[in-house]
Amino acid sequence: GKDKTAQEQLAQAQPAIRQLYESLAGDLNALGDDVQEKNLKLYVAFRRLKNFACVIPYRDKLLVMLKLGPDSVLLEDGFSRDVRNIGTWGTGDLELTLRTSADLEKARPLIERSYQES
Repeated sequence: GKDKTAQEQLAQAQPAIRQLYESLAGDLNALGDDVQEKNLKLYVAFRRLKNFACVIPYRDKLLVMLKLGPDSVLLEDGFSRDVRNIGTWGTGDLELTLRTSADLEKARPLIERSYQES
């Protein structure tokens, strides 16, 4: 089947994931007046001059790609991984998996760093 767009994925996501997406997007947009949100086909990009976060929605989770060197982060199984050697759609070398608001809490400092370094 054809790849669903990010918007279609969100529309079909579990309600908890849609809510999580709203919280995440709210956080990303609140980082600064210079944040732009851009809906691309397969993901939603958040950028300053360059993308600093890309969100790829799935039915039961959100993947967040950040522009952070994975070596500068304590990687945690099931939450964060180094995707430098894996082909991915979004921008960034660090991938976070968010399923709950606790995951979002954990992701916040990393998201902030990606924003500041972009």
